Amino acid sequence: MEVTKLQSVYFEGEEPVKIKAYYKYELAALYNVCTKTFSSWIHIYLDELQKFGYKKNTKLLRPEVVRFLFERLGEP
Repeated sequence: MEVTKLQSVYFEGEEPVKIKAYYKYELAALYNVCTKTFSSWIHIYLDELQKFGYKKNTKLLRPEVVRFLFERLGEP
C-alpha cells in the first residue's frame, strides 16, 4: 500500500505554520474557531491522542500532537 503525503500550498508572502507546542486557545485562534469548537474537533481523535499522553484537560499541546492534528485537520 502506497502512502501519499499531502502537499501544502502557500500563497505569495504566506509562511507555513511552525510545528511547536501550542495552547488549545492558540490553535483555535489559528483555525478561527472558539476553544470549545476546537476541543470538540480534536476529541473525535481522543483514542489516538491518548497515545501521545493527551487528556481532556490538557491545555498545552506538545509538538507531536500538533503535527498529528495538522495531518488530520489540515494546516490552519
